[in-house]
Amino acid sequence: MDMWCLKQLSAWTVVSLLCVSSHKVTVKETDLNLCEKDDKVCVTDFRDCNPRPSTSILQTLNISCYYQMSNRSVTCEWGQSDGPTESDASLIFSSDDTVISCKGIFIPVAKLKVTAKVKDYTLGREIWSQPHNVFLYDIMKPSQPVLTLLGSTEDSVTVSWNGPRNCQLRYRVNNTHTWTQAPDLISAHSRQNYTIKDLLPFTVYRASVACKEDYGILSDWSSDITVRTLERAPSRRPEVCYRVEKTDSGERPQLRLMWKDLDLSEAGGRILGYQVSYKPVKEWPLQDRTLIQNVTEVTALLVVEEGNCNVTVKAFNEAGYGPATCLKIDTHRQNTLPSVRNLWVSSSVKDLLVQWEIPAVPPVSHYDVQWRPETRPSTCCWTRVDGFNTSAVIKDVDPDVSYMISVFPVVKQQCGSPQSLAASLQQGALMEVVRLKVVDTTKMTVTVAWAWQRKTAPIRVNRYALMLRKDAETQTLLLWPDQWQHTFLHLEPNTEYSLHLLADNVSRNIIPVRTHFDEIPVVAAVTPLLLLAVTVLIISILSRTVYKSYFFPRISSPRGSTTGQWLMYQHHERARERSILDIEDFQVTDGLRVKSVIMVGPNSQPSTEEDLHEDTPVLSLSHLIIKLDLDYVSDSQPDTEQHPDSLQSFHPNYTVKGCYPDDTVFTSEENREANYQTHGVNG
Repeated sequence: MDMWCLKQLSAWTVVSLLCVSSHKVTVKETDLNLCEKDDKVCVTDFRDCNPRPSTSILQTLNISCYYQMSNRSVTCEWGQSDGPTESDASLIFSSDDTVISCKGIFIPVAKLKVTAKVKDYTLGREIWSQPHNVFLYDIMKPSQPVLTLLGSTEDSVTVSWNGPRNCQLRYRVNNTHTWTQAPDLISAHSRQNYTIKDLLPFTVYRASVACKEDYGILSDWSSDITVRTLERAPSRRPEVCYRVEKTDSGERPQLRLMWKDLDLSEAGGRILGYQVSYKPVKEWPLQDRTLIQNVTEVTALLVVEEGNCNVTVKAFNEAGYGPATCLKIDTHRQNTLPSVRNLWVSSSVKDLLVQWEIPAVPPVSHYDVQWRPETRPSTCCWTRVDGFNTSAVIKDVDPDVSYMISVFPVVKQQCGSPQSLAASLQQGALMEVVRLKVVDTTKMTVTVAWAWQRKTAPIRVNRYALMLRKDAETQTLLLWPDQWQHTFLHLEPNTEYSLHLLADNVSRNIIPVRTHFDEIPVVAAVTPLLLLAVTVLIISILSRTVYKSYFFPRISSPRGSTTGQWLMYQHHERARERSILDIEDFQVTDGLRVKSVIMVGPNSQPSTEEDLHEDTPVLSLSHLIIKLDLDYVSDSQPDTEQHPDSLQSFHPNYTVKGCYPDDTVFTSEENREANYQTHGVNG
């Protein structure tokens, strides 16, 4: 890169002071003097007429010169590689022919030799260049032309200038550094007009021109002029996405629309706003219910009716309206798209890097990344990222401005909820982790929780992380603003761990934590002993039972049988005589004083062999049932020979037939005895 030096101009030469790596010297014809001892040399300083001293340095310099006939001057420039020095330079002109007067040597047909002389005061040396041959006709350079503006349209600009007939025009968008030149030299008369076409509408351009004659070299570029093209109607429809937001209170749903600002080449000028129209679709519309509103931002919120509706969005400027984007929306058939996860912003020297993770939704068409200054939320910028990418770079951000950055997933024309994060170029993401604590511990897990808040100190942190450490064993978790809790798994019971909060791998907080005691090893050790004790107990009980059954057989106890209980009864003396049945005892006297015979017999037959058990009593008077038969008046004895064993073999249920119409049932021995005593008294 060329470095320019501070130059001091005099009437006859230009002396370069504090010169750096390049020299430029302009000599006018009126400043030249003819040397007294050499009539072929013209100099601006008579000291240059002396021969080159032997102590000077002769170098071949890359000298280029041009001749301006308007002010009859020659300008030469060259560069050096010695670096910045304090020096001055002069030019020496010589001719092969004798010069009568130096005042007339600068003519187009003159052929001269130019020698540059540089005196370096810093290094204390003098440098002479090799003679440089010039033909003034070939290096003739016209004066700098003057460019003026005639008019402009939405895509063209017309300019004019005075000068030679062959000119070169260049132009560029303002605040850029790349020039666009006309393809060929423009040939015209002394007054030239030219129209620059295919420009962007409503755009500021800078233009300049340089000219030359049919011979010589191109002039210096003219001073830049600034011109703005006119506006035209937007040429592209906005890219709109929507989201239906329903409430639990049963109110009408809300339709949120979002779109990206049109590019400068598509906007056609300064966008004044966007026209949004909403029309519900009815089968038999009674009237036009179209709602139209103009908004200046890139979002709109509409309260709509349930069902189908048509929505259009179009941009407009001073030149008119652009094409509209049409949406057909059914509020009943909408899927809620989740937002992106793990959004984070890190900063570099000039850029912001935005990263996120893909949400669990159908394949995302693309992501819209939006950023706006927090102090000027109306100023919004967008960029689109393909669906398979999970990062975006925001370039040329202001280092003194903090931005609110949002990321929207878009599936077709439906967009999900945004995930937002504040960031700046100096500090990166403007969020920090605070209030880290342990909320729960078990034998093999540790659950921790934390909170996020706006940064309080101007510290740049590109990544936060949690690390659970035990000696060389570690578990690391990267932290994101949409997370507040985590559980570390597969830990060792009854073990001391340390929980570290890391900011760019530097520990900022350490919390000790211990897992709970594990009861499983204790239970595992005690269980076999308990099983062994139970087994020994069971074996001892079984062995004792078997041993007793073989060597000490069971002997029946008399107390358990009915016979034994009867024998052990102590009050049998009084009733012993009545235990023998006497037919006289069963005769009763009716109202006519006639005795009747009572027939006693079993009431039911034994059903099973169990009824014949040896423990069954021979006769139980408590179970006798006596019936009096009035038709039987015989005094004969009952026939007991037919059933000799009946009174000893069966359970008691006997029937006694007599002359009384009513049956008397004795249900116990005490009732029988009482009845017996009553009959005895009556008899």
